[in-house]
Amino acid sequence: MSNQIKRAWYRGFYAYWFKECGSLNYLLPMFIGVFASVLIMIKNIEEVLPFTICFTSICAFASVAWQSIRLQATEWHKLVPGYTKHIVTQGHIIIIVPHIILICAALILQQYHALKLLSISTLLGTAFYLKCRVTSKTFNASAYVFFAMIGLTIILKDIPLWLACSAIFVTVILILLRDRFGSAFKWQPQALIDYKHALQSGWSPIPKSFMKGYGQGLNKFFFPLSYFMGRSLLQYTALLLAIFILLFTLNYFYVVGQPSLFIFANLSCVLVFMILWTRIQRQQAWSTLITLPIYSSVSEAKQSYVKAGEKYAFFILLCSLVLVGFIELIRFESPSFYLSAIYTLTNSGGVLICFAVGNFCRKSAFFSVALVFTLGFVLAITGIVVETKEFELAHLGGAIGYFLFALYANRKSAKHLYTDS
Repeated sequence: MSNQIKRAWYRGFYAYWFKECGSLNYLLPMFIGVFASVLIMIKNIEEVLPFTICFTSICAFASVAWQSIRLQATEWHKLVPGYTKHIVTQGHIIIIVPHIILICAALILQQYHALKLLSISTLLGTAFYLKCRVTSKTFNASAYVFFAMIGLTIILKDIPLWLACSAIFVTVILILLRDRFGSAFKWQPQALIDYKHALQSGWSPIPKSFMKGYGQGLNKFFFPLSYFMGRSLLQYTALLLAIFILLFTLNYFYVVGQPSLFIFANLSCVLVFMILWTRIQRQQAWSTLITLPIYSSVSEAKQSYVKAGEKYAFFILLCSLVLVGFIELIRFESPSFYLSAIYTLTNSGGVLICFAVGNFCRKSAFFSVALVFTLGFVLAITGIVVETKEFELAHLGGAIGYFLFALYANRKSAKHLYTDS
């Protein structure tokens, strides 16, 4: 029996965590989330802070949970002495460091309510990670908890102290009793199946059989975008509508305007991210698409794909317009529908920007980096718009220009779709 090889904790960190697209898609948003959360604490923007805090915590746990599934999907790591322990150590550092940064920032900047919210997200994240160490099936199923957690940041801004303390106590208990969850990182054939499916589907939290056999009309309307997605496009659209209805209902009872608009913009871009990811993972479908008799040339097929993306962006535009229009109507005696128009244009323009950048991407690693930074840029602009209190004509002109530029960029980027140039 060979002796365990001693390695510094940082050895192999970049190769394992940043060259694996599953974990990279969570790590990059986590880094952006840490920076954004600290900046928001400095600016004292209380409406957005609960979302960024939870989003950062979720991404940290999800990245490590995903690598736990990868360990269960492969056998070779068992042959290398100490390899699993080495990766687990790196995972623990990924979880701990961003939380320490957030805690220190909250204490220094006296944002104590952020600490209470962080205790809840840490409890959910810990339970999620400990369960994912045992079974791969938990990863997609638990995504519902995280989507719900993001939505609950609207109404959980003022968490009682006793609840936060209880969450910390339960988290400690879970860590002490972690072996009771089952055998961690044990190889399972089902884990390999789930791992491959997740790589192709963009880690969708939607069950594979959901809405099977339905939505032919919608798929035809969004063709050829639906050609790469299959049933997933309909599932993502249904999820977006469900989120829209939930936010609409919450605003009817609680009137939580700004946070809900920011959350809808975030989730819209995240779902577009999943759509583009699935398209890149199924590149072989492109060579089949361009041979269909409905297209006379490759250029025509590219333009058809780009127009399908525009249709999806206009669908999000319609949802954004209804949501923000309703909020303005019930919040103010004299609603400013100009502000509604600005938000709608910037949100939909951001979606088109994501599509435009996605047209340049052929490899998963490049796509992950490019789209994450694009999302950061898009959501920063949307966040500024959400925080806007007073209407100025220049703001509306800027929103119109932003939307038209995004529309133009999406169409011009079509020639780079699945080409090296």
